[in-house]
Amino acid sequence: MDYIFEYLLNNYSHLKNNSKIVVAEIGIGFYVEISKKMQKSGFNVIAIDSNEKAVIEAFQHGLNSKMDDIFKPDLKIYKNIKLIYSIRPPRDLQPYLLNLSKNINCDLVIKPLSGEEPISELKLVNYFGKPLYIWKK
Repeated sequence: MDYIFEYLLNNYSHLKNNSKIVVAEIGIGFYVEISKKMQKSGFNVIAIDSNEKAVIEAFQHGLNSKMDDIFKPDLKIYKNIKLIYSIRPPRDLQPYLLNLSKNINCDLVIKPLSGEEPISELKLVNYFGKPLYIWKK
């Protein structure tokens, strides 16, 4: 799973070390390692999930975290976000992630579930043999 971290680090390093630019992991669940690595590398990260327990756990791991419903996102939460990434979101959430990215004018990177096809507007990228779905603003 570290390859998504490496991809983000290599392709979005210009977003590092700027407190006004935010990177969001949507659907963090209980796997906080990528967001913690991003934060340690100088990114201003916000962890977002609809599960209150996941949000609390992310906070306990030192992450800025918010609860939100991707089906009806609170756009105030997404102010200053320049990149959204999501790790293994179900395919039915991908259109909502894409719509949010378009709405706030930011890039989207998805690490898909194994063997899943991207929705039509996302570009499949082979990153050292690993699939990522990308949408660039």
